Amino acid sequence: MKKTIAVAFILGYTMVNVGYATLVNPGFETGDFTGWSLSNSGLGAVVTSHVGSGTNYSPVEGSYFARLSAGAGEGVYTMLSQPILLTLGDTLSGYAAFDYRDYDPFDDAAYVKVYDGLGNVVATPWYENGLAHPDFWDGPWTFWSWTAPSSGNYQLEYGVANFVDNGWNSVALFDGVVPEPTSLLLLGAGFLALARKVRRRRG
Repeated sequence: MKKTIAVAFILGYTMVNVGYATLVNPGFETGDFTGWSLSNSGLGAVVTSHVGSGTNYSPVEGSYFARLSAGAGEGVYTMLSQPILLTLGDTLSGYAAFDYRDYDPFDDAAYVKVYDGLGNVVATPWYENGLAHPDFWDGPWTFWSWTAPSSGNYQLEYGVANFVDNGWNSVALFDGVVPEPTSLLLLGAGFLALARKVRRRRG
């Protein structure tokens, strides 16, 4: 019986790993943007802390997180992206925060978006804009999540931009994106079923 459990674990672990093999450096724990594409190198950094107007931000997971600054131009987003291969039911999740460093009527904004293989936006799991909050608002770390409706190539993208003008650059923070394949859920269900079977035989 012990041998059966060991084999089930090895097979399940392999399924989990191949499900998201293309995602590189998801939590920026290399201390840089390895695996990611940054639209403007002067407006992005991997950091261990960030000071907002009244909030000191620390990593949600690990030791690092990404900081993107607006300032590429009025309405021009600073973007950080990475392609990823997903299977039906795979879930992406992570944390984002918006440090709104401007005031009404300057509607700076930040987002998390997912594109399909044709470049179409299929989801915006997180979005913040300045006019929805008080002037110089320090947004909290916010959990976001999205599940792939089909198997295929996708692109995960983060962005932040100034609007109305290109001064008082707002900042967006991103941390701990985690891919969770459906095979992980199936593996858990398989272990539960196996455990029940073992208990019945022993009983």
